[in-house]
Amino acid sequence: MKNKVKFGTDGWRATPSTGLSNENIMICAQSFSDYINQKNLKKEKKILIGYDTRKNSKKYAELTYKVLESNNIEAFITSRPTPTPICSFHIKHSDKIGGVIITASHNSKDWNGFKIRSGDGLSFNEKETKKIEKIVDYYSDNNDKIKNKRIIKIKKLDIIKAYLDSMRNIIDFDHLKKINKTICVDYMHGSVAGILEKVLPTNTRFLRESFDHSFPNMEQPEPILKNLTPLVNDIKDNKFSVGIAFDGDGDRLGVVDENGKFQNATDVFAILADHVLKKYKSSENIGTTVTMPTIIEEVAKKNKSKIFRTPVGFKNLAPLLEESKVIFAGEESGGYSIKNHVSDKDGILSALLYLECLATNNCKPSDLLKNIHKEFGMKSYQRIDIKFNEKDRKKILLKLSDLHKNFSSNNSLIEVDKTDGIKFFLTNDEWVLIRESGTEPLLRIYIESNSEKQINQLKNKVLSFLKIEF
Repeated sequence: MKNKVKFGTDGWRATPSTGLSNENIMICAQSFSDYINQKNLKKEKKILIGYDTRKNSKKYAELTYKVLESNNIEAFITSRPTPTPICSFHIKHSDKIGGVIITASHNSKDWNGFKIRSGDGLSFNEKETKKIEKIVDYYSDNNDKIKNKRIIKIKKLDIIKAYLDSMRNIIDFDHLKKINKTICVDYMHGSVAGILEKVLPTNTRFLRESFDHSFPNMEQPEPILKNLTPLVNDIKDNKFSVGIAFDGDGDRLGVVDENGKFQNATDVFAILADHVLKKYKSSENIGTTVTMPTIIEEVAKKNKSKIFRTPVGFKNLAPLLEESKVIFAGEESGGYSIKNHVSDKDGILSALLYLECLATNNCKPSDLLKNIHKEFGMKSYQRIDIKFNEKDRKKILLKLSDLHKNFSSNNSLIEVDKTDGIKFFLTNDEWVLIRESGTEPLLRIYIESNSEKQINQLKNKVLSFLKIEF
C-alpha cells in the first residue's frame, strides 16, 4: 500500500494524497472488527458509527457499517452528522461496546479520519491502539481478505435527544434566560448545526447553519479568531451579548465577547474551571495538560484545589475524569469536559457552562475575563505553529536536544520537563515548551512570560537557535 495507515493522538487521519480512500477506511473497519471479535466478549457486540459534515463522511460511515455487519458485529449509524462528544456520550450510556466516528475534527477540509472509541466512550490507550495497528498491517497487504457482504438495510439511531436531556442534570437552562440581549451561535458548517436551537432561548441567532464540507472562507473548521469573522461582525453590527462557535465535530469551543473580541481558550478554561469549582462548592482537582498557562494553578489555589498535568491529548485527561480524580479537565486547544458526563472533550457542554457562568455572574463576557485576571493575575501566553518538511525532522529534533545549553548559557534555566516534548522552566516565571503535533506535520512552540515583549524575545531566541524562519 502506498500510504500506511497509522493511528495518532486520537485515531487515524489522512488526506487523499496521504492515504484517505475507500480501501483504507475498509482496512480500518476490518481491523477494528477483528480486534472486537478476538476479545471473545460475552455480551452482544453492538457498535455505534457516527460521522461529521466532511466530504464522504457519510459514505465512509456506511462502508464501515458494511464491514462490521459482515463480521457479525451489529452496527448502527447516527441518523445525521453528529458531534463526536454526543457519540461518545451515547456509547458510554448505552449497550454499545464501542464506536467509530468518521471525522477529522478541526483539520482542513481535505482531511478525514477514523476515530475509535471504547465501551466507555474513551479513546483507546496506546497498548490497544498498537494491537489494532498490527491487524491493519496485515490487511494492508491482504485487502482481499476484508469481509464486505451486501447490506440491504442500514440501522440508524437518533442519539441527540437523550444527550440534551442529560444536559438538564448539569446546566440550569432557566438560568440562561438571565443573559441580557441575544446569544449568537456560529456553527461553522459543522455537525453541531441544528442542535442548540432545542435548548437555547428562542431569540438566539445562528450563523453558518448549513452542513458544508468545503467549510468556505476557512482554512480549517477550528473556532479560532481568524475563522470567526462572520461571528465577530454580527456581534458588532447587532450588539449581541456573546458569541460561541464550534469546530467541525463539536468537541471544541470558541468564545467572542460583546465587543467582538475573541477570548483565548486558555482564558476560557480558567473561567470555566473557576465556575465549576464554585458551582459545586468543590475543592476537587482540575486536570489539564503541560501546555496550559499557570493561571490555572492560581484558580486551583484560591478554590483549595490542585492541578494534575498530563501530556497533550484529551485521551490523557479522560482517565482522570473517568476515575473521578478531577472534577473538570481541559486543554489549551479549546476542549473541556466535566466528570460524570462523558470523558471526552465536549464543545456543547463547554458552551452551556460558559453561558451559565455568564448568567450566574449577571455580567458581560468581557467582565468575566477582567474579573479572572483581577483575581488570579495576568501573564502573556502564545502558541506558535511551524510546519516542517519530513526531511528536516531529524535535524530539528537534534537541535531541540541541545536547546537547554542555550538557556543554561545565560543562567536562565531552572528545570527541564519531558512529560511531552521539552519544557524549559526559566527565571522570571517564564517557560517554553516545544513539541511535535500528534496529528499534523507541525512543530508547536508554547511560551508564557510577563509581557508580549518578553514573549517575542524568547520566540526569536528559540527560532534563531533552531534556524527556523517564521
